[in-house]
Amino acid sequence: MLEALDRLVVDWSDLPRARAQTKEILTELAADKQSLTMLLERAREEEDLFDKCEHHRLIDKLVIYDALDRGFRIRVHVSTDDHLDRPHDHRFSFSSLIMRGNYRHIRHELVGQAPDVPEDAQNDFEAVPTDLKVVPRFVTTERAGNCYTLHHSEIHTTYTTPDTVSLFLRGPAEKDRSIITERETGRVWWRYGEDQEKASRRESKRISKAYFDELTGRLRGMEVL
Repeated sequence: MLEALDRLVVDWSDLPRARAQTKEILTELAADKQSLTMLLERAREEEDLFDKCEHHRLIDKLVIYDALDRGFRIRVHVSTDDHLDRPHDHRFSFSSLIMRGNYRHIRHELVGQAPDVPEDAQNDFEAVPTDLKVVPRFVTTERAGNCYTLHHSEIHTTYTTPDTVSLFLRGPAEKDRSIITERETGRVWWRYGEDQEKASRRESKRISKAYFDELTGRLRGMEVL
């Protein structure tokens, strides 16, 4: 499995081919608990990987393989118990394989003009647009074993069940920022990549080795590993 990852090159300009390629590699990795465990153990000890692991309100992200020079980075996603209606896009295209649990997946269309961001705004600039609407267009239920691919231009929302776990394989960033909306409050803000984030933002997402160990312990208890 690890040899296959070391040979893998993903070209996201051909999305159907990237979809088939990434589904195959994620399916194989999900079934290979020994390799997945080895990648998590390595991520804990290699600071360049561990530094990319993050805790967010809705999800924990553990980066286990980084090869953006060959078109991909792999993360393990563990959902939290929070659920918010936050339609958003991503700076990159990606594929996601659900390993455990399930979630309601809603794809949306943005109608209207997104707000401009002042030149001095570095991250998470909040605004209330006058005419921006997020309209649901397509709803599916993604269950364990399902794998889907999303282009970076698409807007979506996911509502997970407790302890939902997925393998997430992303491509290189294809734009500087992604948009996040919050239906309940009407807020809209931009999310930037780590190279443009404020230090305070980076620090707020960092996890400890103890928290990493807690997450991997939960993955073992859920028989993901």
